[in-house]
Amino acid sequence: MAYHVEHLHSVQDVDDAIDREGESGRLVVVRFGRGGHDDCARLDAALAAAAERIGPVAALYAVDIDEVQGFNVMYELHQPCTLMFFYGYRHVDVRGLRGRDDVDWAAYCGGGGFAGLVQAVHQRAKAGRLLVIVD
Repeated sequence: MAYHVEHLHSVQDVDDAIDREGESGRLVVVRFGRGGHDDCARLDAALAAAAERIGPVAALYAVDIDEVQGFNVMYELHQPCTLMFFYGYRHVDVRGLRGRDDVDWAAYCGGGGFAGLVQAVHQRAKAGRLLVIVD
C-alpha cells in the first residue's frame, strides 16, 4: 500500500479523517498551517519523507488554515505551522522538554527523526497517554 500526505479542504474532511481512524489503532497527524510558509514547507517535506515508514501506524494530513478556518480558534492556531496528533477520536497533547504546546519544531527533523517522533507518540497514545513529552 502506498502512503502519502492527504490535503483536507473542509472542517468536515478533518472530522471525517479523525473519525475514520478512530478505531483503527492508527494515529492521525494533522499539519495545520499556511502551505507557502517556510516552516510548513519543511514540515511537509518531513511528512512526505516519513509517509512510507510511518503509514502503518499513522495517517498523515495537511490543512491550510486560511482555507479551513474552523479550527483556528478552537485549537488556537496562531503559528504559521502547527502539528497536531489524534488517537482514538481524542487529541494527544505532544510537548517537547521545554513544555511547548505546539510541535512546530518537528519541521526541523529529517524524515528518519520525524518518523521516530511519530512512532514514539503512537506507542504512548496506544498505551493511553493523552499527554506525551518527547525528548
